Amino acid sequence: MTRKTTSRALIAIPAVVLMLGVTPLRAQEPRQEPRPSQPAAQAQEAKTAQGQLVRVDADASTLSIQTAQGAPMVFRYNSSTKVVGAEKGVAGLATMTGAPVTVQFVQQEKDNIALQIEIRAK
Repeated sequence: MTRKTTSRALIAIPAVVLMLGVTPLRAQEPRQEPRPSQPAAQAQEAKTAQGQLVRVDADASTLSIQTAQGAPMVFRYNSSTKVVGAEKGVAGLATMTGAPVTVQFVQQEKDNIALQIEIRAK
């Protein structure tokens, strides 16, 4: 029985020494800092559009504005969209048709995604 114990000890001791020797080497490896991840919409350059609020479609999560150049623009909004100047957030926009609005947005494929909607009283 002592022979089996001695054999096991002879196998276990080098394994422990090997593990202890590798640990300091791992500690010396340069550590890579994780990069902060950005949502795809914010990684792109934001654009700005100004005009008058024409319509808010809560079912489709869109709002439409008429720009000063006369071109209508449609924007999608989501839970990340910041709303400034309207009570109750996006829901409050529906009662402000005709008010001046500034929308910061990014383009994703064919959609304009609103990052921030700032509305001013008429």
